[in-house]
Formats: sequence, C-alpha cells, structure tokens
Amino acid sequence: MRLTALLLPALVLAVRLSAQVPSATDTPEPVTLDTSETTEEPVPYSPWRTSYFPYLTGGTNDGPVVAFRVHHFQPAEYDDRVTTNAALTADAGITHRGSRHVAVRFRAPQLWDNWRFNALGAAVREARFGYFGLGNETVENDEAVTPEQPFLYRVRRVRYGGKVEASRRLRGPWQAALLANVEWTRFSTLPQPSLFRSDFGTELRETDVSARLALVYDTRDNEFNTHQGLLFEAGAQVGSGNDGYTRLYGVLRGYLSVREGTVVAARLAASGMGGDPTLNARYYLPAWENQIPVLGGQYSHRSFDTGRFAGKHVMLGNLEVRHDLLPFGDLGAITLLGFVDAGRVFEGESFKLTTDGVKVGGGGGVALRILRSSIFTFNFAGGPDGFNYSVGSGWMF
Repeated sequence: MRLTALLLPALVLAVRLSAQVPSATDTPEPVTLDTSETTEEPVPYSPWRTSYFPYLTGGTNDGPVVAFRVHHFQPAEYDDRVTTNAALTADAGITHRGSRHVAVRFRAPQLWDNWRFNALGAAVREARFGYFGLGNETVENDEAVTPEQPFLYRVRRVRYGGKVEASRRLRGPWQAALLANVEWTRFSTLPQPSLFRSDFGTELRETDVSARLALVYDTRDNEFNTHQGLLFEAGAQVGSGNDGYTRLYGVLRGYLSVREGTVVAARLAASGMGGDPTLNARYYLPAWENQIPVLGGQYSHRSFDTGRFAGKHVMLGNLEVRHDLLPFGDLGAITLLGFVDAGRVFEGESFKLTTDGVKVGGGGGVALRILRSSIFTFNFAGGPDGFNYSVGSGWMF
C-alpha cells in the first residue's frame, strides 16, 4: 500500500518544527537529605488527588450529552509534556434520545520510566448512529426522510468491550505500542423503514478480538495543547471478526506555531483492510491511544454526520488553524478555528491514491480551553450534504 506517498505532503510542516523532546521519566519518590553535607532541597512529590464534576459534551448525531466524571490522578510537573503522571477516570452520560455510556479509563503516560499504559472498559449505546450504506457513492436525500420513515439513515449501535495498550520507548522520540482489544457490537433498527434494515435486517451482532502493533514517532512539545512537533504512526492489525481480517494504516500529524497564539495543524491518514472485516471495524482506525472514528463527525470529517461513509479502505486529511482570540494564560483561552476536511472510502474497489470522489468540506468554530484539563470545540461546517454542527471534546487531533 502506498501510504508513504499520501503522507509526504504533510512533511512540509516539519521543516520548522522543534527538535526532539526529552524522554518522560518517573516522578521521584521523596528524598531525605543530610543538610549537614548539602544544601540541596528535597525533590517535590505530587500526591494523588480526586476531582468530580458534571459537564456537557456532544453526542453521536444526538444532541448534547449530560455527563458526570470522577477523576483520580497524580499531577505531573508543570513543564512536563503531559498533565498527569497517571489517572483513573470514570465517566457516565446520557442524552434525551436514549444514548448513554459508562466508561472507566486508566492512563499512565509517565508513571514508569520509558513505559506508558492505556486501558479502557466501556459500555456505549448510540441511539442515532448513522448508516447510509457502504461505499463512497452513497447519498443523503433529505426529502426521503419523512414522518413515515424518520430513521431512514439511522441505526442503534451498542458496544461493550475493553482494550489494553502498552507503549515502550525505544530511542529518543521512537516508541513501539502493542494494543489488545475485545468488543461485542450489536446494530439494531429503529422503528419504520431504514437502509440498515434493507441491507442487514433488523439486527446484526458482531464479536471481534484484535491485536495491533504500531511504531510511533513523537516530537510534540506537549500532548494536551500542542503548538509544535510531529506525531507519526504506522501499524498493522489482525482481527477475528467475521472470517478474520487484517489492516495496515498510517497517521501523520504536524503542528506549527506561526506566531504567538496561532497554530497551524494538519493530519493525513490512510487505512486498508484485507479479509472479511466486521461492519463496526469499518467505522474506526485503531490509532495510538485513541481510535479515530471514520468517516464523518467531529473527529474525522466535520461536514458529515458520524457514520456517514464506511468502507474497507479509507483516506482522509484535515487542515486546521487555531488562533487564541482571548488568551487567559494558565486559566485557558477562547480560540477561533478555521478548517478544511477531506476524505473518501473504498468498498468493492482497491485502495488507491486519487482525488476522484474525495469529499471536501470546511468551516469554522470556537474552542473553549479550561486550565490544562479540558477543551471543548463547537464546529460549524458546510459540505456536500449541506450544513453540519458538531461538538467535540478535546482537539480534533
């Protein structure tokens, strides 16, 4: 697969990026010093803390999510690339249309020297997930959505599962990451006719156990609000779903601070699958530490509903400008966004580098950054399907 050719254009961003960042280290234990022999101060130790709070975020084609979070964490040093050495977080949320989720995540980016861990267990019910058919030529006809068939392009998706990922620093910015994932998925129809009912019947159940190995190159200045650096990963996945499948993928992200408070960010991604993948496997890329939902929605293509396009192969690109309109220092900022998103899927055809059939959209938005812990984005986009509004938690990439 010619993923290298797809990723080369974004390397232009690397010309002015900063040098390698130092490797992460453990937070040291308290040290008792003999003051009769030295005047050095003891190294500070960060105790574990707990916070809990309600918040609002965006759902999957479903309006706002009312959620509650409990966050138990050990803060990192202020100048570190991450905000916490480790954190255990529990989330629960619900929407007025019946979507809901419960998730527990453990992240440890620098609790142990040269290792980082990420584990997640979750149960998620998306009451208005998008299904428009398979392939790049699917269409959305708003006139076909009537009171007699209001859920023509909707399906209910329920997922239960867990994953564990371990990353080992090899040398400098290079890391190797191994992911193990198990997931049970059930798609079921909503009342009245729908495209999903025509293609799969009233219900589709899938079980998938997968493993993915990735090579990661990371020179970002920090991970929570990146201004400068590169993050590249390439990986291979094997899954048991249906009759089994394989996947090769690559993702390149670049960040460039062009002036104080203004960042240009770009992302290119491509993935190709062989064998007989599940329907659910077509809707994500198994990227390092966080899946990328494809194709559509606030994390892949903001001009489309989540789940708008699905196929065995996918390529996408995003270009974004972030400008702090009202910076508040350590308290956060109100940031203006301008973006262009593009991508396409391949179903029943081989992956190829092409501009034919690429869906392009763009728009703007506002981001609210609170301290060093939370970022919410409000996106207003236009594209082939018309206007689309979405809310994201964290930067798109």
